[in-house]
Amino acid sequence: MKYLRLLLSIFLIYSGIYGEVPLSSPKVVERIEQDFALSGTLKQSGKFTYVDVEDRYIHELLPLIVSEGFDIPPYFGRPDSAGAHITVIYPGEAIKYGVGRIEECGEKVTFSLKQCEVVKPKNWKEMEELYLIVVEAPELDKIRQKYALPSKRYPFHITVGVKPKIKAAA
Repeated sequence: MKYLRLLLSIFLIYSGIYGEVPLSSPKVVERIEQDFALSGTLKQSGKFTYVDVEDRYIHELLPLIVSEGFDIPPYFGRPDSAGAHITVIYPGEAIKYGVGRIEECGEKVTFSLKQCEVVKPKNWKEMEELYLIVVEAPELDKIRQKYALPSKRYPFHITVGVKPKIKAAA
């Protein structure tokens, strides 16, 4: 199964569908498969809908990737911070498509691990790269369908680390 996952990752990278598979991927995947729950709780904060997963996804996996230059994502420290999560509906989408209260909030959502990857975010201008744990969650696709949202442009994922852009000297 791991061999198949690696082959699929290589194919997706070269076809331009996904980001780069990081060198730390095997140890991160192994750690998740051994020690982490593959589930969380669906929550909504204002117009932001997400699956709340254990914060240890970030706190315990970040040390495995810090040598690659990744830092902790800015998801902690404020009362409205989501912590470790999987985004289901972005606030802009909720506004654009008129999505209100999500009935399924509070329900447990399960997911399966697909792979780790490093991507260069187009919409997060301050970041050079993101270290993601890509997951598969058919329940989340069904929720998006139910609320008349288009398919996600990016796969469901947990952002474990961020690499800020280096500002040029003035």
